Amino acid sequence: MSEFQFVHFLALDKPLTDEQLEYMERQSSRAEITPHEFSNSYHYGDFRGNAAEMLRRGYDVHLHYANYGVRRLMFRLPAGLPWKKLLFKAFLPEYGVKWIADKSGHGGSLEISPSGEADEWSELYDDDLSKVLGKIAPMRERLMAGDLRPLYLAWLACPSEPEAIEPPVPAGLNQLPPDLERLADFYELGEDLLAAAAQPSPPVVETDRADAVRQWIASQPLDALQELVAGLLGDEPAEARSSAQAAMRENQDSGEWPVVKSGRSLGELQELASGKSIVRKQLETVKQQAQRAARLSKLAKAPADAIRQAGELAEQRTYKSYREAASLLADLREALGPEDGPRIAQAAANDLKAALPRKAQFAGALREFGLIPPKQA
Repeated sequence: MSEFQFVHFLALDKPLTDEQLEYMERQSSRAEITPHEFSNSYHYGDFRGNAAEMLRRGYDVHLHYANYGVRRLMFRLPAGLPWKKLLFKAFLPEYGVKWIADKSGHGGSLEISPSGEADEWSELYDDDLSKVLGKIAPMRERLMAGDLRPLYLAWLACPSEPEAIEPPVPAGLNQLPPDLERLADFYELGEDLLAAAAQPSPPVVETDRADAVRQWIASQPLDALQELVAGLLGDEPAEARSSAQAAMRENQDSGEWPVVKSGRSLGELQELASGKSIVRKQLETVKQQAQRAARLSKLAKAPADAIRQAGELAEQRTYKSYREAASLLADLREALGPEDGPRIAQAAANDLKAALPRKAQFAGALREFGLIPPKQA
């Protein structure tokens, strides 16, 4: 497998200035760089830029993918982490999630980077990767608003010992919005593991956010509101917004994002997911069997229609259509039963083969489904 890397940055709050772009251009000589985006693919060499500094100097979210096991995401949080240190620490796996604080001020970047080997992940390519970050990027607003679901999914994504105890289970794991669903897909968290994790998760209680904002504004002194407006209209609107959101949370009765403590180990979660997988596959099998039975019943009631459809498929004269035609006749054979099925299906196959005498691919498809005799040695 040849080495492949993809690096992507997006500016969400505001476009970069000329001065900021000059710094970004020094991070890579081959990247495509605009005031809104930075991207580059590598088949040889490595990205040597300082991702945390690039976020501090202008971009807001970052993705670094390498097909030898790197799936790093970073989110710039200009007002710092919205949770108390003890709560944030409860969601940290042994490796894979960290807070990179600025040397001064409250801001920094949250990094999610599970360790893994190349054969543990599905391989992704340019066309897929160029769309990933844009779909996950709305998660940054959730982080700044104190949503704990991204941290919980990051904990699930980072390898831990089976004895590791899960963090508090946040509300709303059964109601993942599209950006968090894409995060789970990116880290290949299976639906059964997500369902097991979400079992004790309470629903998100919807609140009238507009009313809460009005109430908070009404409670603020004039000088604080003037300072907020100046910040929103100034050079760092994201930091001003984040600070205001943090202040609102501190003054609301709801406090932190709601959680429940289950005390389950990762091993118990995985066992529960395995059980859900077995049940889900059994249900899928029953559903598929019912769908096939309904299909065969429909074919048995109108064999002439099935034979006509097989002829139309064969006339398309493609490898795929030949196989579809042969498969349809094989289903008709099964639908009509052992007495009439083989006779009618094979007769139809012979008629179609005679109408297309030079189409070896079609004859091969008919032989594969047992509708005409195999070639003589």
